[in-house]
Amino acid sequence: MFKQFTTENQNTYEYKANKTFTLTQSDLTRHEFIKDSTNEISKSYYDFARINFYLSGSTSDNYGSQFNIGNDGSGRNTFLNKFYDNGSVVFIPQNKFDEEIKRGSFVLTDTTTGARIIDDSEGNLYSTNATFSQSVSALSSQDNYVGNIFYNVGVFAITETASFDGSNDYTDVTSGNYSVQYQGTTQVNTYEWSCDATPNGLNNTTNPTVYNSNGLGQLKDNLTSSNYPTYITEIGLYDEQKSLIGYAKLSKAIPKSQKLPMKFLLRMDY
Repeated sequence: MFKQFTTENQNTYEYKANKTFTLTQSDLTRHEFIKDSTNEISKSYYDFARINFYLSGSTSDNYGSQFNIGNDGSGRNTFLNKFYDNGSVVFIPQNKFDEEIKRGSFVLTDTTTGARIIDDSEGNLYSTNATFSQSVSALSSQDNYVGNIFYNVGVFAITETASFDGSNDYTDVTSGNYSVQYQGTTQVNTYEWSCDATPNGLNNTTNPTVYNSNGLGQLKDNLTSSNYPTYITEIGLYDEQKSLIGYAKLSKAIPKSQKLPMKFLLRMDY
């Protein structure tokens, strides 16, 4: 038994779903960048970070208002002035953050240096437990930030070069054992269909065991009474060619009313 949906029977909703990830250094890819290094890889990652993230930062060849991943024109209060000759850039696998990293959810714990670094929702990273190199301004200020996180591409950089605690520099952070925790964000599309059943419609059954074996489509004699209504157990969704594309199974069979209209809501996340 088929019934055609109308536009009034269909709705689409969008929402953001977040999932918490915890990764260690073995799950991530870290590269130290050095401007004038004889190591071509270290030098290439300096150029990578400069061109993609920090052209508007404190480099001698910055391009001011040029837009890139770091300076994307969004109006966010992202500080890009601390980009020196050396630092580190760390890549999070795309399948470990989905569409983007949720702002304000990033925490880096470096067990080698003891540093704990979080983000301020604006793309800046700052230490919550540093004992050196702190000014009297806010922790996430332009003076105190120690790096950046680029949420939509899953990359963070430690660019501060000063001392963290008198024994360790920020360039040591992520060079040993560390972990990161954050929430990855995915957009979920929810499709909703309203399946209406009028009292006079959908009263036949597709259960083959209720018919006589004569092949004429006649109900068995003991099932012709109104004491044996049609029961709804599943609702299928079909395309225009009447091919089944999905179905919903009810938790229990529901008797089909021949007196009152009935409505079933189907939802599918995609």
